[in-house]
Amino acid sequence: MKINRFYLVITILLLGILLSSCTSATATNSWTGVSANDSTVFFANGQTVLALHADSGAVIWTYPDKPAASRLFYAAPAVAGDLVIVGDYSGVLSGVGIRDGKDQWQFTGAKGRYIGSPLVVNNTIIAPNVDANVYALDLTGKLLWTFKGSHAFWATPVSDGTTVYIPSLDHSLYAVSLANGQLKWKVDLGAPLVGSALLAADGTIYVGTLSSTLVALNPVDGSVKWTQTLPGRVWSAPVALDDRLYVGDDSGKINLIKAADGSIIKSIDLQSGILGNGAVMNNNIAFADEKSDVIIIDKDGSRISTPSLTGKLYSNLVFSNGHLYVLSTKGSKTLYTLDANGTQIWNY
Repeated sequence: MKINRFYLVITILLLGILLSSCTSATATNSWTGVSANDSTVFFANGQTVLALHADSGAVIWTYPDKPAASRLFYAAPAVAGDLVIVGDYSGVLSGVGIRDGKDQWQFTGAKGRYIGSPLVVNNTIIAPNVDANVYALDLTGKLLWTFKGSHAFWATPVSDGTTVYIPSLDHSLYAVSLANGQLKWKVDLGAPLVGSALLAADGTIYVGTLSSTLVALNPVDGSVKWTQTLPGRVWSAPVALDDRLYVGDDSGKINLIKAADGSIIKSIDLQSGILGNGAVMNNNIAFADEKSDVIIIDKDGSRISTPSLTGKLYSNLVFSNGHLYVLSTKGSKTLYTLDANGTQIWNY
């Protein structure tokens, strides 16, 4: 009998928590997140968050100074000016100095875990939490507003600078005001939304569901432009290149889709589930799968290279300043850094 992947992933997350709690080691094999700017890579690593030099992988700082079993970090850190915003499984959201990794402030108002990375827009931090609330703070950690949903928020929101679009496990995509957190509209898409949405240049919102659908919505009122059924369930945001969308699913397919009408151009079968989002690298796109392969394709879906790493590759891929960052679960290395051709530069 095929195991329901939703509960499989929940089991992986809980197992990672239990294993991390039983050791004082800094590095764990948990399913975590990474972010980067031109010079620095930031990634959650179980009991710690690390900042590394992008060119070499050398450690700049580790947060906190003394790891504790009560604080576990899985959400990708978010950069906000001179701060790195990190949320943990104890429900603490911290503003950490980007240069030294020292606490600047902590927000302890949440009652649940931070799984999705915060969004920073117009000096406002938008932090989704599994307690069914989304918290908005300024850069000093002061609470600006709270939006209450009906179920857990796992995914990082997206924003056009005026409205914040927030996927929820209650099947709904919410649109709320960035200024005050007031609801503008919501739409029920029929299945849990565990991945982020994509906000396209023309304003269209694209979001995948666990009912194997990709949906395009009008940002003004949430009306559906089109819906496309995919071979498998969607756990992450699609990525866009020119007039096409690229989205992986848990059946192991990379789906190339026309953004205008949702028609499927091509599906590439990797025969291994894809849970994290892909990354656009110049004119190519990279995805990673559960069997430890990174697949680099061109716009038309032709395979360019397939570097093989170790462990299971669940996390979202990040491409920044010519470097592709790939996190591994239970691999021999935690973080791999590749160039745009798939050649390994360094690992951690």
